[in-house]
Amino acid sequence: MSGRVMISALVGLALAAIGCGDDGSDLTEFVGTWKYDVSMARFSCPGQTDQTGPLASMKHWGEGVKSNLVDLSTDCNYRFDVKNKQATIQKDQTCMFDDGSGAQAVEAPNSWVFTLNSAIRAEEKVETVTTFIDGVACTLTATSTLDKISKD
Repeated sequence: MSGRVMISALVGLALAAIGCGDDGSDLTEFVGTWKYDVSMARFSCPGQTDQTGPLASMKHWGEGVKSNLVDLSTDCNYRFDVKNKQATIQKDQTCMFDDGSGAQAVEAPNSWVFTLNSAIRAEEKVETVTTFIDGVACTLTATSTLDKISKD
C-alpha cells in the first residue's frame, strides 16, 4: 500500500512540476505577422510641433531565447515577456540607430504592451524616448490595433 502512495505522490509532484511556471500563455497565439489596422502615434520633441501619424505597417513576432517573444519588426529586436494574453517589454533595453542624417540616436522604451484581444486581434500601447546626438530627447507615444495575418 505504501508503494502506491509513494508512486501517487511522485506522479503528483511530476505533474505539478510540469505545470510549474506555466502562466497559461500560448506563444503561438502571438508568433507571426500582424498588420496595423488603426494606429495613432505622436512624436514630441521640446520646442517643436508634434508629429503624428501611423506606426509601421507590419509587426512580426518570433519566439525568443532570452525572453518569451522578440519583436522582429525592426533591427532593435526588443525582448518581451508574456503573461496570460499580454506581452510586456523587458526593462532597460535600448537601441541605437541612424537618425537619417548619418548621426546616431538611441531609443529607450519606457513601456510597451501588446495585448491579445482574440486569436486574430490585438492592441498595442507604446511609449519610448529617443535621444539624439545633440542631447534632445523626444517621446513617442502610440496606441494601435492590429490583425494577425499569418502564423509564420
